[in-house]
Amino acid sequence: MDLKLDVEELVSLRHRLHANAEVSNQEEKTSKIIIEFLEKFKPDQIWQNVGGFGVIALFKGEKEGENIGFRADLDALHIAETIELEYGSKTPHTAHKCGHDGHMAMVAGIAPYLRQKKMKKGNVYLVFQPAEETGEGAARINKGLRELDIQLDYLFGLHNIVGYPKGQILTKKGTFAAASRGMVIKLFGKTSHAAEPEYGISPVMAMAEITTKMTIVHMIKPFSDLTLATVIHSELGEIAFGTSPGYGEVRITLRAMKDKDMQELIEYAEGLVKEQAEKEQLDYEISYTETFPATENTEEAFQIMKNAGESVKVDFKELEKPFKWSEDFGQYKLQMKTGFFGIGAGENSPHLHDETYDFPDDIIESGVNMYAGLINYFKLI
Repeated sequence: MDLKLDVEELVSLRHRLHANAEVSNQEEKTSKIIIEFLEKFKPDQIWQNVGGFGVIALFKGEKEGENIGFRADLDALHIAETIELEYGSKTPHTAHKCGHDGHMAMVAGIAPYLRQKKMKKGNVYLVFQPAEETGEGAARINKGLRELDIQLDYLFGLHNIVGYPKGQILTKKGTFAAASRGMVIKLFGKTSHAAEPEYGISPVMAMAEITTKMTIVHMIKPFSDLTLATVIHSELGEIAFGTSPGYGEVRITLRAMKDKDMQELIEYAEGLVKEQAEKEQLDYEISYTETFPATENTEEAFQIMKNAGESVKVDFKELEKPFKWSEDFGQYKLQMKTGFFGIGAGENSPHLHDETYDFPDDIIESGVNMYAGLINYFKLI
């Protein structure tokens, strides 16, 4: 396919992004760095501040054709930089420990490719999304695309995956990454003297029942695939030995490989909370945060990615099992056709979100090649 890629230029971009890491909803400088890079390749249009600090760049073909998008995530994590790097994060307690700096460099690498090759038809949209880590960004980009009257025929994305050979392309049919959401349960009772708990209404028994049954919900209720509830935080009363508590809070991560199972898990959890609150004469509130639908590939999407990978001769692997972590890319399937794949980041790499992790620069070229293969598949050049 004769792709002449300036890898050093993309590595330099990745290092600059890493040094200026910003967490979700604060990616202002990150977006400016991306815009500055893209402008060198003269996209037909750049939209800024989409869905927050999101950036969308358009490269137009000579004739009408399909609209194909490629998405990267902008945000870093609340994790301090503890390893020695020439390009180490200058932002206190913030670093790219999930590899989003590398994801941005790979999508940005499509821009010089499109300027090397004259686009015959269609349009390519490079989408740089904020707030992936909090599960907010994809839905906001969806809204932004509607407001800009942009209808994508397909959107593709990737995530680097540790534990696999560097540069290997990994994907599968069906669920690629799990659905998840944070469930916040608040229980309201009545305080009393610790010597006279009978005059109060304590949430303690309801909390015990809720946390126990949710922890073993996969053993209580049949689901079609792996489904989990993980209690991640609880709070009861105050540290006052003379007071019986009147307030309790439980936070649970709900996780399922299929959206249908997630809905059943939510219904079970909400029913359990209602049942226990009524039993203990408590008022209650339920809310949700960090909502991630399952990231899924249709048979068509899988075949497109497989064929594209073969065209550029990447090391392609079909996965047997989905990943248990979540990706807000699943939001996009509600509005357009999507395809998602992984790229191996090394078999001996530190895990994602580990303070010693750093995105491997030597897989940037493989990621851009895969994106180029997808552009070639749709015959846009």
